[in-house]
Amino acid sequence: MITERFDTNNYEFNKNSPLGVYIIHGFSNTTYEVRELAAFLGKHGFHTIANNLPGHGTTPEECNRVQYTDWINHVKQDIAELSSKSEEIYVIGCSMGAVLSLYMASIFPLNGLVVAGTVLKFKNPFEVNILVPLLGRFVKISKKKKANKTKSKFYGYQHYPLLALLEFRKLIKKVMKKINTIICPTLIIHSKNDGMSIKENVSIIKQSIQSKDKNILIVNKAHHNLFDENPDQKLIFNEILSFLKKIKH
Repeated sequence: MITERFDTNNYEFNKNSPLGVYIIHGFSNTTYEVRELAAFLGKHGFHTIANNLPGHGTTPEECNRVQYTDWINHVKQDIAELSSKSEEIYVIGCSMGAVLSLYMASIFPLNGLVVAGTVLKFKNPFEVNILVPLLGRFVKISKKKKANKTKSKFYGYQHYPLLALLEFRKLIKKVMKKINTIICPTLIIHSKNDGMSIKENVSIIKQSIQSKDKNILIVNKAHHNLFDENPDQKLIFNEILSFLKKIKH
């Protein structure tokens, strides 16, 4: 139930930099999708960390045993540790990692925030919000299906851990209660080609956060895993780097 786009490793680059960047991968994924961004920013003067979330980089069954509070506490502890070594802290997330990043921005005085492919509203709300809760206690994993017969390969697990997906829903509810407390400079990234995150999520973030410095990057060709190899990857990486340099004290 594991794809070839799977990575059990945690990554850390450029440890001596006082500029800390914590990068969070997406739901049922691994550090595979963010390691290139971590290496890129490490080469450009930032101390970057990308760790696997609890229940990720293991098995779908293990992921189903994790609660959303485990993800929050894991990331919170990592960021607190990075903060003790850094003069400035930035958090970057993709998909569910973006949702976790929003939560961290609501509780930590971050210097900057980057969220990409954020999922606060699902593309298939009936399936996720109605069917999964009804069936989750009986069907605990579901095979991932390719949208529109695409040739793209899956990341992380070949199956969705449905109990963990219910925890993801709980995480979103918690974040939505605190999103209006976010005040740090923010870069919101979305792709018109994203098969998982709808553009409405960009509007929700822009309208909800209280940041005076709001930046939006819309790209055309990237898939949902915006930080991994895709036609817009170079543009996305350079935009993130420019944003971090612009807000750096």
